[in-house]
Amino acid sequence: MKTELYDGSRKIPVDTRYDECIYAAPRPPKNADGVQRVGKDLYIHTGREKKITYYMHLWTTVKSTREKILPISASTAERFLRSKGLMCNLFPKSDPIATLYNWGYGISEEF
Repeated sequence: MKTELYDGSRKIPVDTRYDECIYAAPRPPKNADGVQRVGKDLYIHTGREKKITYYMHLWTTVKSTREKILPISASTAERFLRSKGLMCNLFPKSDPIATLYNWGYGISEEF
């Protein structure tokens, strides 16, 4: 899916074919008739100035529903990956949040 994101006053062209996919939600099998499925994929786009933009691709197998691409912050991308049980070294270390996750807490707002 190809579209443009707006970051303040500039447009960022993104394309799910060429940007790096960090997390891809499981797809239903091709022969699964009548299965309607939705999912969220996390992508990273690196611009010409080496500026990194994270975005979510919200997809569905329902033909009448439009797919969406939403820009997200680095902290939201990190939380999304942690909710899936994944760690990524692309994000800066946030020691208090990392400590809470090591203690078994799912989100930092529990305190």
